[in-house]
Amino acid sequence: AHRAGIKKLINLGSSCMYPAQWERPLREADILTGALEPTNEGYALAKSAVARLCHYISQEDAACLYRTIIPCNLYGRYDSFQPEKSHLIPAIIHKLHQAREQEQKKVTIWGDGTVRRESLYAGDLAQLIVQAIEKIDTLPEVMNAGVGSDYSVNEYYAAAARVVGYDGTFTHDLSKPSGVKRKLVDISRAQQWGWKASTNLDQGLQRTYEYYLEH
Repeated sequence: AHRAGIKKLINLGSSCMYPAQWERPLREADILTGALEPTNEGYALAKSAVARLCHYISQEDAACLYRTIIPCNLYGRYDSFQPEKSHLIPAIIHKLHQAREQEQKKVTIWGDGTVRRESLYAGDLAQLIVQAIEKIDTLPEVMNAGVGSDYSVNEYYAAAARVVGYDGTFTHDLSKPSGVKRKLVDISRAQQWGWKASTNLDQGLQRTYEYYLEH
């Protein structure tokens, strides 16, 4: 982009850029300050390298505004619901829908379900990108995008069950991995800039499930 003469660029990072096993909210300054999650280290390194490249370009060429937005986990319409490809929320929706259709009395959750995850409705990120395009002159060089709160896996299952209409019970397979205990991004910089997610979990799940049923 720089070689092609692009002066304004918004780069999308990923919360996997942050050190693993940190329980406090992750601040933008925490990038590259600790060990990464081994299972997606390559992806995290690539994302971190691009963010740093944007920083170097902006430093070396004052006419270039190259900015990085780091979203937390995303879900929503147009997501992938196939079990072999899906992430947490679409996987839960698919599993609970199948369980309801097949009248299963129990659904198994991997691990103990206590690990916590932050999830942002993708439509809110889209709105942020539009706002960032319009106000890139004031956009911080690196900025997290999240909701500022997280839920346990068990809570995601319970919320999705309400939306899907599944009234069975849950059991835990403790032989399966639970994953990183917590990954929550600090959104104070985004709030100071003037952006806040507008879709709560129940609204996001409902819109996502409607899309699932349509497709």
